[in-house]
Order: sequence, then structure tokens, then C-alpha cells
Amino acid sequence: MVVRQQGITVVGGGRGALGSAVVSRLAAAGRRVVIPTRHPGGAAAPPGVTEIECDLDDAGSVERLRAGVEAMGAWAAVVSASGGYAGGRAHEVDDAAIEAQLSANLLGPWRLVRAAAASMVAGGAGGRIVVVASRAAVDVAHGQAAYQVSKAAVLRLAQVMAAELRAHAITVNAVLPGTMDTRANRESMPNANRSSWVSTDSVAEVIEWLLSDAAAAVTGAAIPAG
Repeated sequence: MVVRQQGITVVGGGRGALGSAVVSRLAAAGRRVVIPTRHPGGAAAPPGVTEIECDLDDAGSVERLRAGVEAMGAWAAVVSASGGYAGGRAHEVDDAAIEAQLSANLLGPWRLVRAAAASMVAGGAGGRIVVVASRAAVDVAHGQAAYQVSKAAVLRLAQVMAAELRAHAITVNAVLPGTMDTRANRESMPNANRSSWVSTDSVAEVIEWLLSDAAAAVTGAAIPAG
């Protein structure tokens, strides 16, 4: 499977802990990167990185993002690294928490990769899609019902898209990080044993590999990271 390596790489959640590590790696490798963000113009972006105003909760906004990227060049790759976390057991969690987790971890990423796939199919030159799910998508734990269900759903989305898009030379893969060593996780779990936590740069390295020529034959994979 031959996939074009020129063009634009869009990183959803590119201002987050993992997303910023991905952006730094890709920019350092000379890729042209776009970050969709609700509030462009915050911290200075690295060279080669452009911010475009976009709200992943708004389908119209995502379509405007698609048009903006296409105006810059071919949409060659997308990394969906946005998401959120909330706890709660399945028989206790309320509708608001369920809807918030589905919006952050499934619907927003779905809108982004849908736009990317449509642009790649129309362009006819293939592409790469990487979705960040979680070990929680496959490892059942207590007290994470809405989070686990939403992450399992986005993993299944990646698998379905991989099957649908293979004929278009578009690879779709999911990365399943364990607990990542981020400031937010350290603050929320101050007494946790961090020896098994994975660095954001290590996860970003896996994502970068999936975008590389070496991974051209890999699609439909769910790759644990940490």
C-alpha cells in the first residue's frame, strides 16, 4: 500500500499533553501541521504549524476546517488526539456525564476523521488516519463506565473505517495508551505508583511511526502503548 507523505497533517487535540508531543515530533520532521482549536493564537506554534479555528462539537465548523486545510494543500494525514475523562459506575452515571464523554471521545473525533477521510477519498492519493483510544477500550475496570464505553466506540470506529477505506489506500489505526505521565494525571492521582505510566513522547513516537513509510501496510490495528 503506497501512501502519499506530502501534504498537510491535522492533529486534533494538538494543544493537549499528547497532541503537543505529536505536533512537536511531526514539525521537527518537517511536516506541515494544522491544529484545529477553538482559540487560535494562544501559545506560539512551532515553525511549520498552523492553527485553524474549529470546534469539533460543531459539524459545520469541522467542514470549514476541511475547506481551510484543502485551501492550503492536500489533506494527507490526521491524528485524533482529543478527548476527556470522567469517572462513574454504569448504574450510577447520569445522562450529562454520558453525553459529555461520548461527545469528547467519540463524536468530536468522528467528525474530524470523517472530514479527513472524505478529503482523502476525493483527492485519490491515499492517506493516514490515527485515532487515539485507550487501554480502557479493551481492559475493563470499575468506575470508568462512560469513559470506557466511549473509548471502545472510537476504537471500533477506527476498525470500521480501516475496512471501508482500504480500497482507497487510506490506512486507519488506533493507539491504545495506558495511563500517561501528564501534569493532569499527576495532580489527580498524587499518590499513584507512576512506574508503569507511559510518557507522552513515547506514545507520540508510535503515532509518528504509523504515519511513516515503514507502516504503509499496517491498517486496522489497535496498538497498545504503555
